Amino acid sequence: MGSEAPNTTMARCPFVAPISETYFAEISTGEVAALAVGAVITLANVVMFVESARFLVKHLPVQKANALSIWLTGLPTVFAVTSLVAVLVPRSALLSDLLAAIYASFCVFIFIKLLIHYYGGTEAYINHMSGETINLRSPPVACCCVCCPKIAVNEKNLFRIKMSVLQFAIIRPIMVLVTISVWSDNKYVRGLMMPLQAFPYLNVLNVASTMIAIYGSILLFGPSRKHLKAFNIGPKFLCCQLVLVLSDIQTAVFDNLALNNIPPCTPILSSATRGDVWNHLVMIVEMFLIALLARHLYRRIDGSQVISDICLEDKNKVQHENSSLKNNTNILKHTSSEKESEDHTNHM
Repeated sequence: MGSEAPNTTMARCPFVAPISETYFAEISTGEVAALAVGAVITLANVVMFVESARFLVKHLPVQKANALSIWLTGLPTVFAVTSLVAVLVPRSALLSDLLAAIYASFCVFIFIKLLIHYYGGTEAYINHMSGETINLRSPPVACCCVCCPKIAVNEKNLFRIKMSVLQFAIIRPIMVLVTISVWSDNKYVRGLMMPLQAFPYLNVLNVASTMIAIYGSILLFGPSRKHLKAFNIGPKFLCCQLVLVLSDIQTAVFDNLALNNIPPCTPILSSATRGDVWNHLVMIVEMFLIALLARHLYRRIDGSQVISDICLEDKNKVQHENSSLKNNTNILKHTSSEKESEDHTNHM
């Protein structure tokens, strides 16, 4: 009797996610409806991205701005597609998340390149920011370090900050390769904090790399917020960071809930697998909302691609206003002169 209880428990709470055929044969009608809604939302996200990409190619004359903007607008779409794959094929959840993480790691560095492009390049960025400083006491790494100084904006410091972001695009793909390798050898179970499992060690490395990359991007974004306000740099930065935060923190929350059997397991799905499914369904909706915001932010048709264009527009506007004011003054002077001449004639 005592030996049968563990087998019954294991049968009711399977450790391995089922294949897709078994999964769809056993889930309820409500769960099928939820999957269908997720598929429709993901399709709408893909269609919206394709339309935005066509718009950017058609209306942005600068090819570099086209490529960088398309990469960034595709970030929530990639997460939505990989989340849908993870929902439809539960066994692929880890691989889907890892592929999305690789894309996100490149987008963090691409955002920095786009930010510098708005200044007109690295040299133009340094010239424009000359005399200003970067406060190293910034979140999420050094927000509490009162000893952190302010550094000047120069080529050397800019290179260091860019490297702090670039390391994320290099380390994350390597970590993905290592994760897949140890996972195939049954040495990696997401959320399982045990000394003989690779998850805690790889997770620490991934978190450290992500924090450093976010820290570097904040160092460049902070001083640029007021200069690039016309390019909606703040909301664009928020879109990029929201994807990273939601994908990491939300997944960690569902992993911790699964350790406490929330949501409860079913005969075909463990708590961890069910948590993955609901996590990715929620993420599909979140990525659609972020994609809507990104679509609005990147649709620029005013022709301004670098900060010098904005400055030139403002200068021309000021010159035009000064010219109009001067013409109005001349008209008033001319009218006043004519009136004085007329009064003098009538007096005679």
